[in-house]
Amino acid sequence: MNQDQGRAIARVLSTVLGKLVVANDTRAQETGEAPPITKFHALRAPSISIYDYVERIFKYAACSSECFVLALIYIDRIIQRQGFVINSLNVHRVVITSIMLAAKFFDDHYFKNGFYAKVGGVPCNEMNSLEVEFLFLLNFSLHVPPETYKKYYVELCNHAQTLPSVEKRKCWHGCIGHSVCFCPRKEWILLTPVSVANDRFHCICCFLLLLL
Repeated sequence: MNQDQGRAIARVLSTVLGKLVVANDTRAQETGEAPPITKFHALRAPSISIYDYVERIFKYAACSSECFVLALIYIDRIIQRQGFVINSLNVHRVVITSIMLAAKFFDDHYFKNGFYAKVGGVPCNEMNSLEVEFLFLLNFSLHVPPETYKKYYVELCNHAQTLPSVEKRKCWHGCIGHSVCFCPRKEWILLTPVSVANDRFHCICCFLLLLL
């Protein structure tokens, strides 16, 4: 996968996770049911958008582009197997941890946890703790069969073709260039609405299909 393809995949990953966050945050607001608090939760949603955060990781983490596909697969596994709920309070830590684990498992060369902690903006000791927590959520299952990788990669590539038209849209407060962004009042704005069920999505891959 070349650099341009990798950047496109990273953008799609941020878009998919952003839409999933919107769906889960909306459901929590409507039902009043807060998901369980985990080690990945922040006290408040970070000011940096998911799009910009993933872009930062892509730029500075020096990992292969394949790691972003693997990160999506890992995140999907903890959702399906553990019922983990991705929302605006935990998505950033989940993303940096999943990409770090993907780099360690897949890449020939990777860095110490302290490096990824700086890229992700979290303390090194917290990065260490998040790594262990994520591994237990995965049941230490980091291997991805080729057919599974291909399935996710193809879906991400297909969705990447739709991004240029999405990015030309503008939300009411003037943001442009993101498919999901925060407004000044820290409310999620969904620029490309999709019909979602009342319940949260358990499978990112199924959710992704709705976006195509």
